Amino acid sequence: MLHALLADGSFFGLVTKFFWLVQLGLIVHVFKTGRPYWWIWILLIAPAIGGLAYVLVELLPELRVPGGATVSWKPRAWRIHELRAAIEETDTVKLRLTLAAELLAAHHPDEARTVAEDCLHGVFRDDPHTLAAVARYRLEAGQFNDALAALDLITIKADRMLALAVTLLRGRALVLAGRHAEAQAALREIVATHLGEEPRYFLAVSLQQSGDVAAARALWEDIRKRFRRAGRGWRNTEKRWFKLSAERLRTTTV
Repeated sequence: MLHALLADGSFFGLVTKFFWLVQLGLIVHVFKTGRPYWWIWILLIAPAIGGLAYVLVELLPELRVPGGATVSWKPRAWRIHELRAAIEETDTVKLRLTLAAELLAAHHPDEARTVAEDCLHGVFRDDPHTLAAVARYRLEAGQFNDALAALDLITIKADRMLALAVTLLRGRALVLAGRHAEAQAALREIVATHLGEEPRYFLAVSLQQSGDVAAARALWEDIRKRFRRAGRGWRNTEKRWFKLSAERLRTTTV
């Protein structure tokens, strides 16, 4: 039977078509997810081996749980359910902020904000890191005035990373408030020192909304170019800003 299959030209034709459809899907994936363009040449020159290499190098590592070596196949809805159950037994700030992150990733910013705000009790009521986290979730829910109120309560004592985070959040809140001169001053202050594209993305949003569309597009283009040239670690952390920048470029014209 195996000999018959190998001798059947139509069988090989179907297999060949299947492999090329897979390759085409992987090439589209390269474009949509911002992988380096040289992957396209590998996929075209060596279809089978190139496709396997792409899956092993680019796709499988994304399935790994951060900080662990196992692969998580649980849907986000299951993870959210498990976190809710864990909070029922042991209500901690860490669990609540983890749940808030999952809810935000599931596109439930208002619920994420509510869960995060429940952390502001007891000894954590005035904790600067908790206040900064709450401010971020308020921003994601569009509550910029409430975010600024939380940021105003933060006292920074020789914590450079917290200072950067607070400046970034304040800049984002000022963009939403339409106070672009203040927003751009805050965001430009940390663009060179902040590890990540978030301040540059929101600086571009502010520039666009204040009328400097060309400068905004230049920043979004640079975010896209740097993303494609970067390693996997950078692409994993900066994926959101690459996608948002690409969307802005599609919908914004000079």
